[in-house]
Order: sequence, then structure tokens, then C-alpha cells
Amino acid sequence: MAWRGTTDNRTLAPAAFQDGRVLLAGEAAAEAWKLDGTRAWRRALPTAAHFAPRLGRDRVAIVGRKGLSVLDAADGSLAWQAAPREAFGAPLVDEGRLYLGDGPDLASFSMADGTSLWRHSIEGGAKIHYAPTARAGTLYVGAGDGRLTALEAATGRVRWSVDRAANWQYLRQMAVTADGGVLVAGGYEDEVFGLDPADGAILWRFDAGNFVNSQLVYDGDVYFWSPTGWVIGLDARTGERRWRTRTHRFGADGGTDWSAIMAEIRASGPWLWVLDMNSRLHVLERAGGREVATLDLPFRTRPFVTPTADPAQLVFGTYNGEVAVVRVSGLPGSGSAQ
Repeated sequence: MAWRGTTDNRTLAPAAFQDGRVLLAGEAAAEAWKLDGTRAWRRALPTAAHFAPRLGRDRVAIVGRKGLSVLDAADGSLAWQAAPREAFGAPLVDEGRLYLGDGPDLASFSMADGTSLWRHSIEGGAKIHYAPTARAGTLYVGAGDGRLTALEAATGRVRWSVDRAANWQYLRQMAVTADGGVLVAGGYEDEVFGLDPADGAILWRFDAGNFVNSQLVYDGDVYFWSPTGWVIGLDARTGERRWRTRTHRFGADGGTDWSAIMAEIRASGPWLWVLDMNSRLHVLERAGGREVATLDLPFRTRPFVTPTADPAQLVFGTYNGEVAVVRVSGLPGSGSAQ
């Protein structure tokens, strides 16, 4: 254990990391913590935060379903606030703009001063719960209407929209690969899709056999956990399975099952960090999926793990509202939490 600090929250949303600071928020306050364990600033919130802080150049967006606050990242001073017409969804910050669902609308704000830039309404009133994603001036949204829509990010003008209701209802955890060639998205049921960012054509699809809670797109690969009992790594360009690591045997061979995975899988350096619901961190090699360490954390964790600039230094939140920084040593090998 490197250190633990007591925040002014009881229920922490996932943390973020930028410029040597841990940024987090909960039902009461947004906070920034230095990596030496001291708190840099605190800002009381009028409404609870439900999503990880979203970072801009010098601003941080703290978003909950009932309101949002945009703060100066350096000192936590308030830049502006906004309330939803209905309820905010998960946000995206890109190129100085904040995008997020508000009921059936996708709303865009200036991060600098909160100016409302545009709104795009989903026909039929489907709600936008999941964050859009952006690439090269185009914004992609997969609301609950079975469509994938590409918008001009600056104006909200529709560039194209395709009906894929036969394949999905929502699209979740969308991300474009670094080379811009594939838009990866989770379907509402058991599939992960690779889509063409130019027109929404399905380039590949992978059936995980059960609901995929979330997937990570990182350095040309896609990683996710399936409740069928596997962590799976795919080639993001082709959808080909690179490897899979067993997490659950369901009593087949007497082996010990992992607990369920609700935290998003994260990556840094050569490692994947997979946190299960028993506060056990599984460390996998990104290249081949081999589990090289299993760490029983000395506290009950909220379902998130956040890497820092140091590939072996990780941020957790506890169920007591604490922020904890842990250094993982001894990799590869059995590992230990310090």
C-alpha cells in the first residue's frame, strides 16, 4: 500500500488521472489528490457525480444524472454548471467540447464557458445513456433506437445514419482505434462489433456468448470479460480472437473461480488490470492473456481501477469513501500489493 486518504464522499465514482493528480468525485464533492497522498483541492457539488471525471486541457467535467459542474483542473474553482432537461448520460470531452445525452437529446457545450452549442434529438424518444465517441471532427452515437449516427462534432449536423435494429438496440463503450480504421462498440446483448467509421458498415462481429458489460480498446486490441467465464483479447482490426483466459470453471475441474467482473478492464504498460467483486486484482499479460499475479487488496473496493503514469501504480476507491494508491511489485510472478 502506498497510501490511503479519506475523501468527503461515501460513494465514489471511478477516478481519473492527469498531470500527476488523481481526480475523483462522489455524492458530496469533487477532489484532486497528489501522488504523495495530500489533497490538492476540494469542491462541493450541488448534485451527486455518477461518472468518472472527464478531462479537458485545463478543465474537468464532473457529471451526474441530475447535474454537472465544470471545474478548473488546477485549483478546483468553478467554471460553470448545468442542469439537465431530463437526465444526463455518460459524458465525452473532445476538442474543447462536452457531449452527453440528456434524455432523448445529445447535447453539446463549450468546456470553456458552458455555452450550449447544439442539440440533436433522437426520433422516437429513445434515451441516450452511453457516451458518444469522436474522431477527426465526427461524433458517433448509438442510442436506444437501433441506429448508428455520425454527426459533425462542431455543429451537430447529421453526416449519415444507418439502421441496425436487427443487430443491436444500444451501442456501448464505443471507441475508434488509434489508426482511425475501426469503430469498436458493444451491442446490447452478447456481441462486440467492429464498424467502419466512414459509413457504419459491419466489418466484423464477435459473439461472446453472454452479455458484455464493457470492453477496452487499447493499442490495436480489444479486451473484455464474458460471464461465460473468460477474459478475451481480440484484434481490433479484424475481430480475430488472439487469446482467452479462463475465469470461471463452474465446478468442472475443482478450480477456484474468480468473482464477477463489474469494473472496466484497464491497461498500462504490458499489463491488463482486472478487478473482481471480491476486491481481488488479476494481472494479465496483454500479449497473451497469461495471469501473472493475483493480488488480494487489503480493503473492500469500489468497482474501478485507474492506472497512473507509472504502469505499476494504481488507484482504487474503497466502500468507506477512501482513495487508495497501490504499487504492484514483483511482476511477472506472484505479485504483492504495497
